[in-house]
Amino acid sequence: MKRILALLLCALLFLGLLGCSKAAGGSYFLDYMTADGYRMKPGLFSMSVTLDLEEDGVGTANYNGTVLGITWTDTGRTVIVSGPTKELTFSKDGDKLILHSEGTILYFSPVEEEDED
Repeated sequence: MKRILALLLCALLFLGLLGCSKAAGGSYFLDYMTADGYRMKPGLFSMSVTLDLEEDGVGTANYNGTVLGITWTDTGRTVIVSGPTKELTFSKDGDKLILHSEGTILYFSPVEEEDED
């Protein structure tokens, strides 16, 4: 009986760890967007957007070379990014950040870190 209870507790602990979402800190780029059922790459519009989210809750947003200081908070299911004039709420889907804005959905993917040899 004790062995079964110990196994159940271990299974619950493991499932609880799986359910924990990773903090959103890191660098992200606008991978693609959808509007009116069409999927588009930002390069099609000569557009470049990146987010750099530092672990201390500050960071930068870069839109075509214009860099703004931001603050951010990870609530578990969302990431709230605050800039000088606006607050945006991104939903989390795995390692992606997703922003719904006026009928357009923007998908941000993490920047892959290069291995240093």
